[in-house]
Amino acid sequence: MNYRQKSWFYLVFDFKSSVIPNIFMRVLVIMIFALGVTIAQDHNLPMSQPILGSIIPGIVLGLLLVFRTNTAYDRYWEGRKLIGLIAKNCSLMAKNIMVFVPENNSEDYSKKISHIKLLNALFIAIKLQLRQEKVNEEIENYISEIQYLQLGRAKNMPLQIIKWLATYFDELTKNNSIDQLTLINWNKQIEEIYIYFGCCERIASTPIPKAYSIHLKHLLIIYCFAIPFQFVAELSWWTIPVAGIISFALLGVEAIGLEIENPFGYDYNDLPLDNIGIKMTEDIHELINSGSFNNSELWQGLLSLQQIT
Repeated sequence: MNYRQKSWFYLVFDFKSSVIPNIFMRVLVIMIFALGVTIAQDHNLPMSQPILGSIIPGIVLGLLLVFRTNTAYDRYWEGRKLIGLIAKNCSLMAKNIMVFVPENNSEDYSKKISHIKLLNALFIAIKLQLRQEKVNEEIENYISEIQYLQLGRAKNMPLQIIKWLATYFDELTKNNSIDQLTLINWNKQIEEIYIYFGCCERIASTPIPKAYSIHLKHLLIIYCFAIPFQFVAELSWWTIPVAGIISFALLGVEAIGLEIENPFGYDYNDLPLDNIGIKMTEDIHELINSGSFNNSELWQGLLSLQQIT
């Protein structure tokens, strides 16, 4: 997702990130149609129909395209904020467990670390659920074999992991390792993660209404195929590149909206979920490997992290 904003020409020729591969064939078809209209006009057939330009006013089509793209970008940006909140809460929860859960023996420490790793698994499970994928080797390193099998059977993987965390918190309370207020706060924190995940699912499972999308495509087709008839008398052979440029602009805007409306997939312009997860995993690994902490110092770090995010 990182790109060099200062390198203007780099972005201009970055075809991999653009929608050109998606719309190339459509633009080519319109240019071939424009070629046919131009040849017919050149053979004195009455192809010029300037009145077609007023059938679908460009301003109306432009407003529809702007609405389509803005709606898609709102979904994209909301998805980015929600994923950021999920990653932040997972990191904070890991820090809370590492600092405030006491270790009376090696078994306590092992259980503590395994549940911290569950927060890595939770983020991966959310990513897999949003992409409608099953458990894989990516999540295998953070859970036990039994948990892996249970996740494979679970219809809602994030919910299953949250249940494991909630059970662990309840066990800590019964053992007097944490107090009741801490239990309430921690349960609230993992509930927030699940709420954010639910909002992401809403974005992923609720596309732009099909009727709107189909109607916009119909308008685009009619408008783009009407372009040669509007300009052929005045532009002659120049009608072909002009039709290509105009259709490229209109079809490109529509394709951008289609690509970013579900930001959780594998498209080049989708959110970098893998990179966000890797960064969160590195933070948690650093937390585990750094050993014991002074509670007051780490608490200040937690407050700083909350202020930043």
